Amino acid sequence: MLVSFSCGNFLSYDSVQTLSLKAAKKLRTKKEHLFCSKTAGNVLKFAALYGANSAGKSNFFKAMNVVRSFILTGRLAPNSAELHCRIKRQNGRKPSFFEICFLMDGVPYTYGMNIDMQRKIVVSEWLFFTNGGEQQLLFKKEGADSGIEFGPELAGCKELQLLANVFSGGESPFLYCVNHNTKSFYDKNPEANILRTVFEWFALHFEVIYPEQPISDTALLGDSASLKEYADFLHMFGTGIVGIEKEEVSEDKVKSSISAADRANMEFRMNVVRMNNLLSKEKREWSAVIRNRTNIFTIKMDRSGSIRYYVLKFIHQYGDEKVAYEMRRESDGTYRLFQLLDVLMTAKDKVFVIDEISRCMHPLLTIKFVETFLRLAAERTVQLVVTTHETRLMKHEFLRRDEVWLCENDEGTSRLYSLDEKQVRIDKVMDENYMEGTFGGIPRLG
Repeated sequence: MLVSFSCGNFLSYDSVQTLSLKAAKKLRTKKEHLFCSKTAGNVLKFAALYGANSAGKSNFFKAMNVVRSFILTGRLAPNSAELHCRIKRQNGRKPSFFEICFLMDGVPYTYGMNIDMQRKIVVSEWLFFTNGGEQQLLFKKEGADSGIEFGPELAGCKELQLLANVFSGGESPFLYCVNHNTKSFYDKNPEANILRTVFEWFALHFEVIYPEQPISDTALLGDSASLKEYADFLHMFGTGIVGIEKEEVSEDKVKSSISAADRANMEFRMNVVRMNNLLSKEKREWSAVIRNRTNIFTIKMDRSGSIRYYVLKFIHQYGDEKVAYEMRRESDGTYRLFQLLDVLMTAKDKVFVIDEISRCMHPLLTIKFVETFLRLAAERTVQLVVTTHETRLMKHEFLRRDEVWLCENDEGTSRLYSLDEKQVRIDKVMDENYMEGTFGGIPRLG
């Protein structure tokens, strides 16, 4: 579960701003929206961020994606030198600040970085966990030229110190370096396994979703039972779809229908699985999905390395006739909804961050989606954080006031605050008051 995320000197965020998912202590409503933790208190399973266009909502989610991507790939985007907050000239010489607090196996962790976006290096990096109410160090690096210091949990691992000496240069996060081609290291040094577990939280349990998703590992679209569940949701949301079927296609059909970047990504992932299976006694299967506006493809590799490709067809019924369409024939709203269904179907402990959840979707569909998520989330350890303009979600029968956050931009710099900070009375009509400008976070129209 995500507890909080902070960033500063990044795009429209000059001073450090924090989105907190900690539940307000005084609110007693909708307890089913909470994840109860003995170590972190009550954590919200949902939060919606509102604000005018260009207020900085998407920029905050981009900051989350920068952190996740940098940890998983060890690289910053080519345009990273332009990502500091440019309203002050001196900000170009200052590092950008990022810190994320999350719960894993009931333990709160705090991971952060100061990144020099101009030079594309990690200036400082830290990882703590909380035990008995006190923060305890796992590792930290305090300067671009500094070494890495370990806390008591890891200080006795000599091989880890050797890795730290090699990777202390700062071009990539240490959390990435110690988890890149280091499987044998953890086999020999199980006391350091917590670093792999934290890395896997970012890889497997934290997902930032944008309108166009790249290739992603998945098992949900690979079997008939899951496809039926997808179809049932699509039917429930009024898309006219009554079923989904897979049709096997050639490798050439897939490659000719996707971008060069997706082709390269697909081949890279398949080669990684093949190499791991060659080096490991335990062979594993692998599946993936490639989504674009034209088609949804699934890829299945068995333990022998044999690969099969499928395209999904969406079944509509007109009287006695059933007609199968590829995704290109479906509406933008259906395509957007299909992108989001993993949020409703996942059985994993997972945090989903979605920019513009209501994009291309009817307001009633957005409300129904969030209602369905909250109903299912009551029995799951799953979390959803979104940006939206759909004010009808603000109604008290849907959300708590601490689940509603606002983003305002004043002279080029963004700031965040929740409706709980505004101490909105529980009987107020929040959506109407928001549109009237009572709480801020709306466009300033001339």
